[in-house]
Amino acid sequence: MIASSSLVLLLTASLFSQTRIDGRIVDKSTSEPLVGVNVFFSKTTWGATTDDNGFYTLTNIPAGQYELVVSMIGYEVEREQMIIKTDERFTLNFRLQSRAILMSEVNVTAKTDRVWKKNYDRFRRSFLGTSKNGESCLILNEFVLTFDENGQYFRAKASQPIRIENPELGYRITYILDDFEIDGTEVRFAGDHYYESMISKSKRQLKKWEKNRKKAYNGSLRHLLKTLTDRFDLRFTINNGMIIQNDNWNSIAGRKKDPLVREGFSISMNKKDLFGTSLIIEEEYKPLRSDTLVFPGATYEQPLLSFEGRMMVVYMKESPELAYMMENDSPSSYKQTSYLLLRADSVYYDRDGRFFEPYMIEQQGYSSWERIGDQLPFNYEQE
Repeated sequence: MIASSSLVLLLTASLFSQTRIDGRIVDKSTSEPLVGVNVFFSKTTWGATTDDNGFYTLTNIPAGQYELVVSMIGYEVEREQMIIKTDERFTLNFRLQSRAILMSEVNVTAKTDRVWKKNYDRFRRSFLGTSKNGESCLILNEFVLTFDENGQYFRAKASQPIRIENPELGYRITYILDDFEIDGTEVRFAGDHYYESMISKSKRQLKKWEKNRKKAYNGSLRHLLKTLTDRFDLRFTINNGMIIQNDNWNSIAGRKKDPLVREGFSISMNKKDLFGTSLIIEEEYKPLRSDTLVFPGATYEQPLLSFEGRMMVVYMKESPELAYMMENDSPSSYKQTSYLLLRADSVYYDRDGRFFEPYMIEQQGYSSWERIGDQLPFNYEQE
């Protein structure tokens, strides 16, 4: 959930049977190899650790845009934005700068402090969420967290990556927290994280995880963005840079073959509400008709989302969780109703609905209520 300042690297190399990255990681000052460094693609299950000689290997990475993260306790985090092509092989080495860890940052006696416990509970609920999945999550090293509270402003920091276990979705998560703040009712956080699939104890448990993961995906922002892309592809043909609407679109729009209808989404727009601060009045939202929400981006793989005002999205195939309805007593809380605003003229994402500028898409309502406990890795694919 962080936009790195690193330059995007377009890496080209000789073709091989699979995409493979090899490299070595050493201490910047001593050039000694570093053992046990975590090397992973943010928000995925693809990762590795360095061996006794500081070497690592990543294999079978599909083509796409990624952020490679290199992390080890006691060293500065390194990040590289990468565009990986199909079937290539290259080497990427790192020299990590050491970072002093103050003893006060990892003072476990904070666990007995009442104020700390109160702040921790606030952080946990805001970060992991209060959904069934969020409440089930365990933070395994909570002592790395420190808090700063000043009136309505609340901030959290982590001296080490936060280790999380999500027993409902079957993942262990390592989260490098870069930013977490609450200002009034607005919650913002950013960081890179790595997922590890837990080993199931039985076929029944594996089935449960698959069911819960599918439910977490359905109705999510990623699900919506992929559906809008499918809809654009069905509606338009691009010929010599010209976007031409297909002749059969009017017979498809709003019917069963319309991807929005098929996937269970209903979209309405309030084009006058440009800042998302107005009181929500459902009568002011007009059903999506001929609006084009998706546009071609710089490449085929990177479409653009663009619209004016506030978008209301209702996911019709699932009811909201009871906890959400109890926390939000309003007519809209009886449906999975979310609201989206863009903080830029347009925001790019990939064709699978994965977006890379989280602060540029502001989520309100149901989708913003679901937090880390309901998130899936970028490489999750429905069966």
